[in-house]
Amino acid sequence: MAASIYRSAAVSTATYGTPTVAGLIVKSLNVSDSASVTEVKDDQGSVVAVAVGDPIQDISIEGLKTGAFTQSVGGALTMTIPGIASGGTTIITKVDTKFAAEQFESFSLTAKHYPVAMTD
Repeated sequence: MAASIYRSAAVSTATYGTPTVAGLIVKSLNVSDSASVTEVKDDQGSVVAVAVGDPIQDISIEGLKTGAFTQSVGGALTMTIPGIASGGTTIITKVDTKFAAEQFESFSLTAKHYPVAMTD
């Protein structure tokens, strides 16, 4: 059953729940933005210049497979993820599948999104 959402004007744009991903029941999704930093120091060890570049987004998804999800390590992740700009390339770096007594099979995936479109 879907949740009934009630919001005040102060949080009218707040998002509730997880995005829909074909082949998964998503329990959680995290997108973390980072960049490389190169510092230039003078002869006294003080930072006098900083270069920031190579933006990368680390993605982690946890959930349950519904049978239709077939992504694998080293492959390109092909789905729309909130917080990820269209374009670029997303590569799967790790997939964990967990089996436990009296529990459903669980699934976690980590990936890196690069802003440049690449092909294999």
